[in-house]
Amino acid sequence: MKKYILNIMILLGAVLIISSCDKDEIGEFENDLSGINFLQEVSSYSFLENPSNEFITEIPTRIIGDTLSNERFFRVKVVQDSLTTASSNLFEIQQGVVDPGEFEGRLYLKVFNAKQLDTTEVSVHLQITDSEDFTKGNVESIDHVFTWTNKVIVPDWRYYRFFFCRYPSTAAYRAFVASTGMTSFTIDDYRALGPTGAKVKGVQFGDYIRKYNEENPDAPLLHDDGPNVGQPIVPIN
Repeated sequence: MKKYILNIMILLGAVLIISSCDKDEIGEFENDLSGINFLQEVSSYSFLENPSNEFITEIPTRIIGDTLSNERFFRVKVVQDSLTTASSNLFEIQQGVVDPGEFEGRLYLKVFNAKQLDTTEVSVHLQITDSEDFTKGNVESIDHVFTWTNKVIVPDWRYYRFFFCRYPSTAAYRAFVASTGMTSFTIDDYRALGPTGAKVKGVQFGDYIRKYNEENPDAPLLHDDGPNVGQPIVPIN
């Protein structure tokens, strides 16, 4: 009888061991996908330099695992918390993709401009989720917050007044960016351009103002704030 019980116990032990091995193998198979993480926690964009109403940003990611010969895709979700301040009509998640043979991928996010962005900024909190090709990676790197705006912070006007216009304002600064393709005019910018190059930029600014006023005789460009608010923007060159 004792021998019979011993044999039963040995048999049960063998079954448990086999069952455990099977579960381990299944678990390893189920987690065989590469993980994927964001490379940055936050990023931002300003429509100040972009006259269009939409922009597609590429948010970088990196895989944890091996490269493959085929294109792979990952998913993200929007986390509806205090970090997401943008309404759903201001952004569109396009695609998360990792190209063949690459360790790094990109999340394509389209964001839209709106009047409210002239005075504020909005953001969206994104989080990586599991997909057919990837599992979410390290917990501390699966979140990303993207912020965008059209808000303008008028810089120190010390050097602008010699080549562009005497008085600062948001409208004047917008005209400077639109006409010159620059976002600053500091002493370092002046040194890089030189006197002739700086004057050329000033002429571009002046031509932009004059062309706009010719095309809009009933609504010329005016200073919208600052010390000369309500007055015409008068170019130096």
